[in-house]
Amino acid sequence: MDFRAVLGTSNKRRLALVEQLYYRRNDWSSDQLLSELNCSLPILLNDIEWINEEYPSFQITKTKGLYRLEVDKRVNLGYLYANILNNSPEFQIIEELLYEECENITALAKKLYLSSSNTQRYLKKIEKALTQAGMELCYRPLRVEGNEGEIRNFYFRFYSERQISFESTLPKLPSAHYHIIERYVEEFVKLNQIHEKYVFQKRLIYNFYISIWRMKNGHEFPQEELRTKGLMLPMALPYKLLKHAVREGVELDLTPDMVRDGLWLLFSDSIVFSISHRESAIADNEKYQQLFMRHYELVEKYNEMLGHRLDKQSQINLATVLSNDFYLYDPQGQYVCLLWRNRSVFLSEVSKVYSRGVERVRELVQKFVKCYRMYEEEDFIRNYVYLLITTEERGMEWLASQEPLLKVLLLSDLTPTEESFLAKQISDTIYGNFLIVHFEKLSGGTPELHNELKNYDCLITTGSAEGLPKNYPVVVIDPFLTNQSRRWIQDTINELEEKRSFVSVIK
Repeated sequence: MDFRAVLGTSNKRRLALVEQLYYRRNDWSSDQLLSELNCSLPILLNDIEWINEEYPSFQITKTKGLYRLEVDKRVNLGYLYANILNNSPEFQIIEELLYEECENITALAKKLYLSSSNTQRYLKKIEKALTQAGMELCYRPLRVEGNEGEIRNFYFRFYSERQISFESTLPKLPSAHYHIIERYVEEFVKLNQIHEKYVFQKRLIYNFYISIWRMKNGHEFPQEELRTKGLMLPMALPYKLLKHAVREGVELDLTPDMVRDGLWLLFSDSIVFSISHRESAIADNEKYQQLFMRHYELVEKYNEMLGHRLDKQSQINLATVLSNDFYLYDPQGQYVCLLWRNRSVFLSEVSKVYSRGVERVRELVQKFVKCYRMYEEEDFIRNYVYLLITTEERGMEWLASQEPLLKVLLLSDLTPTEESFLAKQISDTIYGNFLIVHFEKLSGGTPELHNELKNYDCLITTGSAEGLPKNYPVVVIDPFLTNQSRRWIQDTINELEEKRSFVSVIK
């Protein structure tokens, strides 16, 4: 689930408008947008005017009755999400809940320059969304309660999606203090021989900041869930600087136990990013051991689908990636995000090319979650599919190679060199397990061609489909490959593979 439900009707509709125009390749007509957004034409026009005024980097233009979105090349959709998280009162309230500086609704309304009635209305929507996500909105002071790991991870997603610039924009954190935390994390990673990765270290920094505020307000991570062996804390100069920064920033006297609490992602085995840590987690953490072994079983079945292309270490690494992404969550809960739907969008786009491969991975995941009765919610399934596909970048090609070979006949009036070039373009850009054969026969006419087509699964031609069997798969293209002809060929290959799969299942 995401937290779009807390936004007002107008903001949700405007966000949907920009997303539709952003992700669709072709332009939209007014009727198409009105149907998609379920609004009137005056409202649509007002929304377009508002977006163009508020977001100079996202300009909606109309040409010959069709709408399109012009986006500044220096930004992407994340810029829009970040602005919404920064400026909408609903998400400003969510941020204030972390700091617990408002005793009641009146104080919160005064701090954010809102009316008490609007503040109360926003809080009701936020409370409903938090409840669905497994968290609880509490009063006096206004705060969030629930599973501490999930709350801290929720706020990590909040600040990650809210970041616009390359530099961190964490509030209440001077630049000098950010770099002190950064230096301590770097020392910690080196000391424990953890794989150095920018995005991982950034996550530790953000979570440390969030954790310090949670600790300041009395919300500690359960000590019994934090390991005391297997990971070491730097205790030299970086620790002394960190201790001084925490005292100055939040008036807490930092102790080693509090550092473990601040670095709970690693000390709770929620994230495992080194061989020694994985060995420790499997040895003495029953929850991690069970989750890892189940995910390793999923990886083994995935590897079987790929034709046993993954070696032992690659399978272990993939099982670790899966465990890292799911350890934090309640197996019967919901996968939580704020506004970004990048993984869903990624799978939607990938499915346009690798539809058969994506569907096979999805079927595998559905059997897995059903078998163990865990993470059966749709967003979890989608996340499993995303991780399996992206962790091994050659996976889709390997899956294609397991499909029955399709024979494609290429018939054109091009010169041999031109036809060879066209055939190579098709082979390089179309996903699937197929072989292109050039038509070389000169005599026999249409009857002979009909007879020849029986030896092939489909025909690609730069000529005409007139006179050919109505039910025979034919793709008519220009003498060169265009985006449209690519889609036609890809759709045909996908359909043929689906039919082959269906027939094999029946047999």
